[in-house]
Amino acid sequence: MKITRQIILSTLALGFLVGGGYLFLDSHTIETSRAYDQTSHKPAKSDKQTLKKVDVSGEVVEGFDSIKKLNESAEVIAEVEINESESFQYENVVFTLSDAKVKQVYKGDVQPENVIKILETGGFKNGTEYTFEGNEVFETGEKAYVYLEKYEGPVAEDAYVIKGVYQGKFLKEEGKLQSPNGVAKGLQVNKESQLGLD
Repeated sequence: MKITRQIILSTLALGFLVGGGYLFLDSHTIETSRAYDQTSHKPAKSDKQTLKKVDVSGEVVEGFDSIKKLNESAEVIAEVEINESESFQYENVVFTLSDAKVKQVYKGDVQPENVIKILETGGFKNGTEYTFEGNEVFETGEKAYVYLEKYEGPVAEDAYVIKGVYQGKFLKEEGKLQSPNGVAKGLQVNKESQLGLD
């Protein structure tokens, strides 16, 4: 009876250890996960309606208060169209890496029709959309003017990041521009001519 009881207790203890270990590892796994429609890579409409949204705030290392300063600081200024975006987690932070087709180059060492990678903080992970200061990451098919610099770090290879995290990203919708959320008055534009690009 005593041996049977020890076997049962040992089996239960082992079960708790294995189950707890699995749950711990599963919750800490870094994996690529998308809330995307498989055909278009856009967030699936059904997921978009039921998504929980988490907005992250933080200090921007380099901030801009005018288009002129943004122009001077950027390594690359281009008009792009997003071919595909994929969100993933790296060390408990969600990022999105987008393939962007370059439509026109205003500054920098990239060529029109080339595809470049743009890395952004935020995206979709396990049914949740993460934004930074209320700014959503790129989605497939979006067009924008972007002010970029080459990314250096462990998250992605051969990629660019947007100047000022989100400040150098102006979405183009129906002939008008949409400025990022939370930018200085000098970056609030609604037409291409205000960017001063030739």
